[in-house]
Amino acid sequence: MTTLDSYDQIPYESFAIPETHPDYLATLGRLLGLTTADPERCRVLELGAASGGNLIPMAFHLPWSEFVGVELSAEQARRGQAMIAELGLSNLRLLHQDILDVDETQAPFDFILVHGVYSWVPDAVKEHILHLCGRLLSARGIAYVSYNVLPGWRQRGMLRDMLLFHCRGASAPGERLSRARDLLDRLARGVSAKHPDGQPRPEAETLRREVEYLRTARPSYLYHEYLEETNSPELFSDVMARARRHGLAFLAESKLHTMFASTLGPAAEAALDGLGDQVVQEQYMDFLRLRAFRQTLFVRADARPCLEIDLERLYDFSVHADLTPLQRVHLNRVKRQDYATADGARLQVEHPLTKALLEGLAMVYPNAVPLGPLLDAAAKEVAGAGGRRYADERDACLGELFNLYISQGIGLTGRAARWPHEVGAWPRATPLARAQAASGEGHVASVRHRSLGLDALSARLLMLLDGTRDLNALSTDLAAEIRTDPALATASGSPGAAEGRSEQIAPASLERLLGIFARAGLLVADAQPRDSEPGVMNGNDCSTGPSE
Repeated sequence: MTTLDSYDQIPYESFAIPETHPDYLATLGRLLGLTTADPERCRVLELGAASGGNLIPMAFHLPWSEFVGVELSAEQARRGQAMIAELGLSNLRLLHQDILDVDETQAPFDFILVHGVYSWVPDAVKEHILHLCGRLLSARGIAYVSYNVLPGWRQRGMLRDMLLFHCRGASAPGERLSRARDLLDRLARGVSAKHPDGQPRPEAETLRREVEYLRTARPSYLYHEYLEETNSPELFSDVMARARRHGLAFLAESKLHTMFASTLGPAAEAALDGLGDQVVQEQYMDFLRLRAFRQTLFVRADARPCLEIDLERLYDFSVHADLTPLQRVHLNRVKRQDYATADGARLQVEHPLTKALLEGLAMVYPNAVPLGPLLDAAAKEVAGAGGRRYADERDACLGELFNLYISQGIGLTGRAARWPHEVGAWPRATPLARAQAASGEGHVASVRHRSLGLDALSARLLMLLDGTRDLNALSTDLAAEIRTDPALATASGSPGAAEGRSEQIAPASLERLLGIFARAGLLVADAQPRDSEPGVMNGNDCSTGPSE
């Protein structure tokens, strides 16, 4: 079974990748001293675009930018093209094409994205990917390339060797996947066993963790990461050597915190001291981290970034954040405070200004606020709460904000886009959100380009949000659908609904889901019922342009 056939039969899940968004890349480039393209009016190329789950939300929310996707799998390209047509996106072309056949003479692109492709293709295609980046990247452009790296990936590679051995002789993707699941179950039992003397087996701990993760992983990830015929990780330094041959230079990692040796601790930072330039240090940090995967940003070799970041540059941006405090917040003294991100990660801040700022941002998320006015409002709040002595300590706050940014706890943006963040009387979802919910993929892209998982109930609710129903009607109509669909009844978690007795969904449950949609930017301005056909995009369906 060839790789092409396997991607047709087991399509790779296609979803929003935050680190590839033009706004994210442009902001990071500007922080590093580059003059980057305006995300509102840029050209973007994605090689290996799958069914467009990454590009389609970008094109929907950035209507004055131009997007081109290239995908080898006919089935995935077809699915993406169907959604593009449904949404009427004239600024996105998804081409069924081999990367080796991409036209090298077309106009330059400001952002080139290559996610989940580089390590999974032969060397000739790797070279051509970097060749295209060198030829097609604009003077102010940034290329994003993700790939598996050595030596860290060898820990996963041993499990790939085991799975490939167990699947020997099987060619059909379905059969290979079934055999892989069988071995994972057997390995789970074997590696959890203790020594005859009753002691645990520390040598099996790494394998145990990998096995447990893969037993619950998406089938597409398990197959394409571990069972494909090609998966060839490289040393970071070898990737850099290839890139230099094509006129490219290292800019940064898209996850910026991994570039700071201080995150490894004082001893590791001291061990890395004096080992060479940034690229050499990055290689040695891979050794210490046992890093297995990178998301590297390249620029043209004549670009001149500055890795010494001036925190005053933060004032050039607006800030957005959705962090929840885990204890009572104190604004009158410096005290460590734990916050949780939407996906459960934990972050800490200490300064009262930062805490007041995060409180203000949480109230308007997903919208962003310019940093200057945001700090002014935070200073007033801190002074009013008895922390006047801290109200002017903006440098301390800037340091914490930068740490939050590189840890992806807050976002920075140069865009002025705004979205409704409250649920109106007649809730209406964007055409994009309704189309993604109807696709059955099980996820939808937020306006901050994050993937929001959907169960059957939340997907069905999104599909009902066409602006013709108030909360009462939504509750009644959703309950009616639950009575006829066992999957919805299970997802609702309501015994009455499962037994067909419920006439309405509990208001608290409905309001909770609608609140989640609002914070993801999936809703548009409140509207009364319209005569136009639900689902048809018009000027009121979504905010567009620089003043969104």
